[in-house]
Amino acid sequence: MVQKGNILNIITAVISLLLPCTAAQGQPSSSLPAAGRDARFTVLEREDRGTYDCLLIDYGLRSYLLLPDGADSLTRCPGIVMLHDHGARFDIGKEKLARPLESAPEHVKLSSRQWVDEHFDGVYFADSLASLGYAVIIPDMLYWGDRSSDACRQWSRLKFNPGRKTGKPVLDSLKHLVYEGQKAVYDSLMSEGIVWAEMTMKEDALAAEIISGMDCVDSSRVAAVGWSMGAHRAWLLTAFCPEVKAGVSLCWMTLKETQPVSPKASDYAMLIPEMREKYDFPDIAAKLAPKPYLFLNGTRDHLFPVPPVSEAFGRMQSIYRDLGAEGRLETVFFDGGHHCGKEVQSLIVEFLEKTVPLPY
Repeated sequence: MVQKGNILNIITAVISLLLPCTAAQGQPSSSLPAAGRDARFTVLEREDRGTYDCLLIDYGLRSYLLLPDGADSLTRCPGIVMLHDHGARFDIGKEKLARPLESAPEHVKLSSRQWVDEHFDGVYFADSLASLGYAVIIPDMLYWGDRSSDACRQWSRLKFNPGRKTGKPVLDSLKHLVYEGQKAVYDSLMSEGIVWAEMTMKEDALAAEIISGMDCVDSSRVAAVGWSMGAHRAWLLTAFCPEVKAGVSLCWMTLKETQPVSPKASDYAMLIPEMREKYDFPDIAAKLAPKPYLFLNGTRDHLFPVPPVSEAFGRMQSIYRDLGAEGRLETVFFDGGHHCGKEVQSLIVEFLEKTVPLPY
């Protein structure tokens, strides 16, 4: 018979595997550093990538920062806050959008490459934007990338290890543990009065403040861009953050009635109970307007099928019209699925060139 003390020890051990690792400088990864336009960061590593540099920076949270050559206080460039997706892939976050540094662990590089090949047609989208002349910041969300759990990192090391084969049952067991652990993170934060998605929005806003406050960035030309969960983060950030002047959301808009009554594990990172109770998703347009915004959705997106998305788009266009911002919201269906391929990337770049244009 298992004693009560042993049960508590087992529970504690499981939770410690699920909860994210602490952030830099010994801060809990759920805590926030001081915000504001005067916030500064430390450069931990810098890598020359030809026409731009990739920096690993620390401002209490770690992010990648891509800076184009030639941008300075006289020739300021536009800034982009790029927000990674969910995808039930937690070992990488910022590495879903920017090529990992050469110093990154091999399993991170392999995981990143596999993800980008599958979902971005092999293109590191943040690097692509930086090569055009945009400054780009990519923060890790809690439970992803540098802020992932020990169990997640263990899965990644086993999964992406060419020299060692790990049985599928072991990998599936770890993957399931990490996936279901999202509720433990949500509940842990809620016990402290913190809503996970609200905390993420504040962290994303801090990233926007960091990049818009840089001497080489034109603070009047800062946009948020995201795919899937990143799209959800992008429209929340643009709606509530004054530093963000425009935005792009790819593959995340629908009606509340399409969502399950009981959240799945993957819903907890985006769940803001008070907003879900009072508003429907397209109502966010009332907070977005009159900012220029582009929503894109695939005609074959299995997560966001056309009928509810089309109705949501229509409601959003009506809100923009009612608020005197007609023409500043673009809602577009493309021929494809839940994917951010080269064709869609081109549409996003065209929109950015109109709304947060390059200086040269």
